[in-house]
Amino acid sequence: MKRIVIRYGILMFLGFTGFFLIMHALNLSQHYHLRILNGIIHFTFITMAIKEYLRIEPSESNYMSGVAVGVITSMIGVVPFAIFQLIHLAINTEFMQTLRENVPYVGEYLTPFTAALTIFMEALAVSVIGSYIVTRIIDASMRKNVEVKVQEGASSSSSISSASPIPSPSE
Repeated sequence: MKRIVIRYGILMFLGFTGFFLIMHALNLSQHYHLRILNGIIHFTFITMAIKEYLRIEPSESNYMSGVAVGVITSMIGVVPFAIFQLIHLAINTEFMQTLRENVPYVGEYLTPFTAALTIFMEALAVSVIGSYIVTRIIDASMRKNVEVKVQEGASSSSSISSASPIPSPSE
């Protein structure tokens, strides 16, 4: 599990950071509502980590282990990104001021620390809820695949027995 969460957590951090830097380079980073696209990055790497874990450790397939993998992966990706944003917003005071002016309701109270804390808290909520949902979906998919394989195995064994007739005692 350790390798999986570290690998996908680092990839998640790189995804968040890369997306932010691209948006910043395109002068779109002040549109705070675009952070919803971080959800796509977040869910993608949670899903990849949980899928790989449950593929490697199918005997550990329960909701707690899936949620744990998703949350740990998220924290490995989000904590460095929140720290990156804390540093970035502390250095780039002009961008911080733009956010203060454009974020409704709490903009005037926004500081680099509260912005980083908000990123962390949003990500924690997304990771717990998202990991649970993803684990349920993957688990249901895995169970369906097992049922299909069992049914295919049963139908192929019945077709084998009908394809190779055993002479009856009357012959």
